[in-house]
Amino acid sequence: MAEGAVQPDINHENEPENSDSANTTLNVVEMPQAELASSRPTVIWTPSFIVIFALTLVFGLSIESLLTQGWVSGYYMGKWIFQAYIMLIGISWLAILVLAGSNWIRLGSFFGCIWALFMTLNISITARLADSTSPVLGHVNAATCIALLGAYICLSIDKTPLSRMDAWFFGLAPIIGSIVVVLIYYITPDYARSLNILENAIATVALVLSLLVWWLRPTSWKTQPGPAFLFGSVPLILLLLAISYSIGFLRFNMSNFFLSHVVLYSESSADEAHFFYAQVALLFLLLGTMRILQHERRAYPQ
Repeated sequence: MAEGAVQPDINHENEPENSDSANTTLNVVEMPQAELASSRPTVIWTPSFIVIFALTLVFGLSIESLLTQGWVSGYYMGKWIFQAYIMLIGISWLAILVLAGSNWIRLGSFFGCIWALFMTLNISITARLADSTSPVLGHVNAATCIALLGAYICLSIDKTPLSRMDAWFFGLAPIIGSIVVVLIYYITPDYARSLNILENAIATVALVLSLLVWWLRPTSWKTQPGPAFLFGSVPLILLLLAISYSIGFLRFNMSNFFLSHVVLYSESSADEAHFFYAQVALLFLLLGTMRILQHERRAYPQ
């Protein structure tokens, strides 16, 4: 009887200990699962977004071809086509600015909005001035390219682990870029030196750096291959258009990389290709902002 009386007390005393042990074991099992759930990568390419992205790309290229034919035929001026692109891209930058959960993305979208404002000012000035070589365009063009570079730097840094090569790149790029700008200015003959030449050099270097920020760094391709291709293609297309236009006509003014003066009129069949590819550059920029916006929506749901 004594053992029977003592036994329930022993079992009763061990019961909480067993319960605590079970809870501890359960917590140990659940903690890795919670950490695993929180560390899962954000699914960006959902079926609906894939369809929207593909339709935008396919219909965008098709519509650009039709718009180019209409522009060549003289049905409308190209400035309205460019301005429509700028409005869509500007709205995308604003949406990213509102929905962004990362400070880098928010700062990049802020620079993107500045880019859209300067692009609108660029097109407006070009539409009003008969002379596309006006010094005012040089000021606006330099500011536009610098704003694009600022947006690219912020977007490429976000969620990208900085390697030793990235540290060297961001440390040397400003120095080398400044040296190149100074060399371009002093290599220019004395009679041709002007503020416009300096601004053209700044715009050119800014576009080159915008390309290298995405395409020269392996970390960008590993962590953000989509934005790296889309955003990097924009300055590449603009630089190639500038070179081809300069070689073909020997009259290209580097004060306007977005070729707003070209879209106001057509002088030859070659302008048709420049007009089309200038639209492709803006389409790629729009697709890139769509990709960033989709990431922010999925990573930071409201």
